[in-house]
Amino acid sequence: MSNSEVSWLSWLFSITVWKERFLGLQKRITDLPDNLRIATLTSWRDKERGLAVFAGVFLASLVITLVLIYGVGLSQAFLEESIEQTVFDSKIEFKSAPEQGASGWTNDTVVLQQMCDEVVLRKEFNDCTLVLGKSGLHSEISWGNDAAFYASPLLMESIESSDQDKKWDTKDLWNYEYTTGPPVINVRAISFLGPEAFDGVLAERLSENIIYEMGEWKTHEEVNNERGIYIPLDIASAAGAEVGDNLDTLTFTYTYERSLPGAMEDEDCPGEIIEGQEYRLMYCQVKLSLENVTILGIYEPWPQGNPVLAANPIYSTWTLLSEEQQITLIDKDHVYLGIAVDRSLLPTASISAAETWLDEISNDMQKQTFDNGNVKIFYVDIISGTILWLEFVLGFVQVFDYILMIPVVILSLYLLIYGLELSLEQRRREISIHRSIGATADKLKGMVLFELFIISSAAWVGGYILAFFAVPIILSSVGFMQFESLDIDINPVLSIGATFFTILATLGLALLFGRSRTQKFLEMEIDEGVKKTAQSGKPRTWLHVIMLFIGTLGAIDTYQELSTGGTGIISNWFLGGLINIFGPFMLWIGGALLLSRLGAYGPKIMLFFFKRTPLLSDVKRGLQNTGSSESTTRLSLIMLLTLSIVTLAAVQGYTGSLVDERTADLQIGSDIKIYSTEPMTSTEIEEAVLNISSKDITVNALTVPMISLESEDGTDANAYVLMNGSENILRWFPQAIPGKDISNAVNAYEGGGFSAGPDMAFSLDLEGSGRFGDPADRLYKENDKESEVMNFTWEKTEIILTNIDPNSTMTPDEAFEYYTNLMDRDWSSIDLSNQDLSNRNFSRTDFSNTNLSGVNFANSNLNESLFFNVNLREANFTGASLTNTIFVVTSNNVANLDFTDANLSGAFSFYSVNLTSPNFEGATCPDGSIQNESNNCETGFSESPTPLLFPVYFPASFEVQITSYQTSMRYIGIHEFIPGVATNEMNNYLIINEQGYRNLVGDQQVNNLTATTWIVDIDGLNNDELQVLALLIAADSRFEGADDWETTHENVERNGGIIFGTQGLFTLQYLVASAAAIASAFVFLSLVLNQKKKELAILQAIGASPGQIIRLVLFEILSIVFFSMILGIILGMGLSLAFNGFFNIFGFLFQLFSGTGEEAVISRILQWPWWVITQVTLGVMTVVVIALVFTTRRALRADLAVVLKGE
Repeated sequence: MSNSEVSWLSWLFSITVWKERFLGLQKRITDLPDNLRIATLTSWRDKERGLAVFAGVFLASLVITLVLIYGVGLSQAFLEESIEQTVFDSKIEFKSAPEQGASGWTNDTVVLQQMCDEVVLRKEFNDCTLVLGKSGLHSEISWGNDAAFYASPLLMESIESSDQDKKWDTKDLWNYEYTTGPPVINVRAISFLGPEAFDGVLAERLSENIIYEMGEWKTHEEVNNERGIYIPLDIASAAGAEVGDNLDTLTFTYTYERSLPGAMEDEDCPGEIIEGQEYRLMYCQVKLSLENVTILGIYEPWPQGNPVLAANPIYSTWTLLSEEQQITLIDKDHVYLGIAVDRSLLPTASISAAETWLDEISNDMQKQTFDNGNVKIFYVDIISGTILWLEFVLGFVQVFDYILMIPVVILSLYLLIYGLELSLEQRRREISIHRSIGATADKLKGMVLFELFIISSAAWVGGYILAFFAVPIILSSVGFMQFESLDIDINPVLSIGATFFTILATLGLALLFGRSRTQKFLEMEIDEGVKKTAQSGKPRTWLHVIMLFIGTLGAIDTYQELSTGGTGIISNWFLGGLINIFGPFMLWIGGALLLSRLGAYGPKIMLFFFKRTPLLSDVKRGLQNTGSSESTTRLSLIMLLTLSIVTLAAVQGYTGSLVDERTADLQIGSDIKIYSTEPMTSTEIEEAVLNISSKDITVNALTVPMISLESEDGTDANAYVLMNGSENILRWFPQAIPGKDISNAVNAYEGGGFSAGPDMAFSLDLEGSGRFGDPADRLYKENDKESEVMNFTWEKTEIILTNIDPNSTMTPDEAFEYYTNLMDRDWSSIDLSNQDLSNRNFSRTDFSNTNLSGVNFANSNLNESLFFNVNLREANFTGASLTNTIFVVTSNNVANLDFTDANLSGAFSFYSVNLTSPNFEGATCPDGSIQNESNNCETGFSESPTPLLFPVYFPASFEVQITSYQTSMRYIGIHEFIPGVATNEMNNYLIINEQGYRNLVGDQQVNNLTATTWIVDIDGLNNDELQVLALLIAADSRFEGADDWETTHENVERNGGIIFGTQGLFTLQYLVASAAAIASAFVFLSLVLNQKKKELAILQAIGASPGQIIRLVLFEILSIVFFSMILGIILGMGLSLAFNGFFNIFGFLFQLFSGTGEEAVISRILQWPWWVITQVTLGVMTVVVIALVFTTRRALRADLAVVLKGE
């Protein structure tokens, strides 16, 4: 063993060494209270120095913690809003389906309720109730799990009422398509709840959707005594039901037995055998009835959620059922315990954390048994299934939010470092003096770092705590600097790792920087530390210029896209995308570093203009050498950074709020959009709304009909018709119309003008389409060469009967009238083109002379309906039932039809129609055969009259008579959309005026115009009253539904035109940057002026008066601050433009990944809220003046000899 090894081992095991180390540690612990007190006092001895450190660390701690905790809060809000649509968070079923003689289950409701009581004793759950409803799954729901088809709900069969005005016998009233999960049986369900569901947490959840003035969620005693039920709004609307209606009999069915197709015979079923969707199973359904029940409430349906529960059922309580009925339902497995999880305990740090917590509960519950082991259960976690899809979407949202917060984080870290630099620079001379009197380097370093640790720790704690209080406020932002209370409780918690990161990023950075700077001071020569200031390195100007150039390129590209509607100066999409993403940050950093030098020269610039004025004539010499020091450049840089972020946040925040409003304008068009069950006139709509509302209101209704035209060169052109008065009803905004002036554009329409979408303008060779360059958003006047007058033709098609059987006892008109009187619905002579009429009941509907081009009739019932002289081009009949339907159409009006899986058996036509173009894949042909490779329904429509037609059928021939009508209109420019009208095809449509429409179809048709979709303007109601009115309209049997502007706006108002939470981020940026600007102006400016004490003392010593010194200081610093703020605002304007391209990229990606499949329609036309920006500017200037006067007066009161001797 070598001598060095012996020496090292002797030191390691030396008792003396360890004793000394222990005594030293003991002394440090003993001295810690005194050292803390002394360090606290000395750190605040120079308040400006202490405030600089405190402000920098506090702001950095606040911002970084806010960014991290905002992500956590956003995750919690996202999660809460996603699961709040589910009443039950989990359910408990029997482990296996009940069987007579088998163990592991019970039909004793008392035991089942006791199970609920035991469940609620667990801290994870806060409510539970016994439910008789959808049968058990007994396994997790997953793709390909056929057990899902065995879980059938209690199905509504019928309701009988003595009130003849109600429509409980409406055909297909109880049909209901379940859109989530596997298709089982598309029939409305009914669920019977236990007493616990009528108080507590479950009652709160169920009562939230009870519509105002349409009942209330009552106590169980009231529901039981009144024999109450609750029905969804769509059922109430279809049946004309109201709260308080007494129903004689409510009949529903339970599943007695299930089997594979063909395995069950009628004699095996005591009820009725029905087949499930896609013929997966056969169900034997047995009826049960309730007598004398009353409607106690009508609720707004929830969005369909997890398919383990029946969506939007009829609700009642199982205590209305007889004991025999209860036992029967339990024996047939129509039973489960519905459970409410204590959502406040749900981890929200991440979706995966929530899933882990839920999995732990699920695994533990699966092991539980009840009733002394006699009841074995299967626990179904509903929340986990609901939030699975959120993980990816939320991750994408958080990435976007973190990127958007990069400027504020950089600003906070820069202020932290700048505050430390200013503070430690004040100690440079102090450290040198201590060294000259014998202080060691370790002692000095420890002293500085300990003091820095004390003040930084206090600042970190303050910022950390404030962030937690601020996040719920920021998350409640529904617009820029607009707040509404959240419907959910936000209790964000940072993980230990995230908290440690905030400590490292703030406190750790402060200590690391302090150690580095102190070490640098200690390495200086003593006289250098006392007499000289630190020399700063030369900036990399070339790098700053390159960054500014690239960022400016992106801003100009975005500006050109906004102003011209073209592609911008960067045509390559990949290169443009990169610049849109990275350009804003390059512009901000490069621009701030370069412009800060210009801002620091503000005094010289102002001196050039004012040096001969009395204001500066006697102090101009003192201003000759300003603008060159590093401290003034740093001050200018801070003002630039903060004001640029303030401008960016204010501009993009207000723009986002406007985009949200315009999104609602586009979807609704006005105050309410109404969908009627039958075609109605504007007068009928207005009268109906007036009668429904109990308020004194003014109602104006407008519809936007369509018409198929042909241009003079033969181009087919579909057109929307803009009726007169639209300016006062529709919520127009400049993006929609040609040009920027709405009033001028509407007047141009009403004066005989028409506009075209870009694609249609291209087809017609019109200006603005892009054919002759980038499309121009201009309103063309009559004398403009681009404004062409074009002729359009509309062809009216009439079918004339010829060669009528002379033995017929009825005239054709009498026969037609007879048959149309047999129809249940009159949808004749209206324009329904491109409407979505899927999953509807249109049996026995008269569609005579109606435009049905592009209509979606998928899965609708059209049995025995009449299609006389209709336009069916490109209509979608996928899965529709067209049994015994009558077609009187021309071959060219049935082009490109889709009859996939449709049932056309018995469909009749008076004459042969070429059916080679439609798609008949999987369809039942009119002759009853099934389409296959050898049979494509070539036989055409049936030639045998339908049973309904037979009594008035007579052989005849038909002639098609086409009459052409023409009108001339002037082209006024390109459009984008009409508020309230679907936008998917607007690029390929015309918008024509009412007079042109009248010239084509005649005044009589326009004066009696009917439609099923109406856009309604209502005066006299506030937003809440408007929401109530929309619900009342939707509950009326005359209407399919109604959408109001306020509800639509609420759905998007937190998005800022991009994604959830954006408005909160802009508000956060604005508040933090404003606070940083004001704090910097006060705290850091004081230190900057402290460095100028000797300069001020010299001026005072050579005869300068206090007034002259104050004017000199005020003019110098205010010039720097003023110019820097102006440059910061200009930089912020460029940033706002550059970030528009950034938002377009992320908006497109978000829509792509979220599955919307369409780009955002509303353009982010920047708004410039100058007053908001001016408020911050004035606030900063006020603080600067106060700080200058305060600091300068204190400097003037100082002892000249002491100040001059100080260096």
